[in-house]
Amino acid sequence: MTSVCRARRSAAGARITGAGWATAWPAVGWAAVGLFALATDAATKDWALSALRGGHQITAGGGIVRLQLVANHGAAFGIGAGHEAIVAVVSLALIVALGVWAVRAATGAERIGAWLAVGGGLGNLLDRVVRSPGGLHGAVVDWIHLSFYGPTFNLADVWLRGGLLLAVLGWLWSRRRRPTAAPADAT
Repeated sequence: MTSVCRARRSAAGARITGAGWATAWPAVGWAAVGLFALATDAATKDWALSALRGGHQITAGGGIVRLQLVANHGAAFGIGAGHEAIVAVVSLALIVALGVWAVRAATGAERIGAWLAVGGGLGNLLDRVVRSPGGLHGAVVDWIHLSFYGPTFNLADVWLRGGLLLAVLGWLWSRRRRPTAAPADAT
């Protein structure tokens, strides 16, 4: 009797290890990853709006990092500026697609990455909806500038791009070809 119980417990434990743990964690836990990304982005944007208003800048790392406020009415690199409503609708469609990927992902890396990207995308979409002038014409608050990287960005952009990178790497890793064992010599 005890061996049957141990076998059941070890079989259940085996399902949670490796790729199986990606589905074992409740959906609320996975969605919390996206909410974390959204909340940290909102908090840092609020800080930037108060600390960097009026043209105030903060320089660190010998000028490598400069914190300054920039209102971005377009998508990445300002693409689509002047067409904020279209950018917002396309953003929403992409966020929904990322959410579907996050729910259906086979590995933990894919799920975490996709949920981080969802949170980052929602952070920027929220700016487009609620920031002045409102509606679908608001500007995204960007505030981080690196001397070796052209555009100014925000934490939502970091979550979005980093999450996508993590999700793609997790997807690629799970599909890598494993070498097959050579057949044993029959002699």
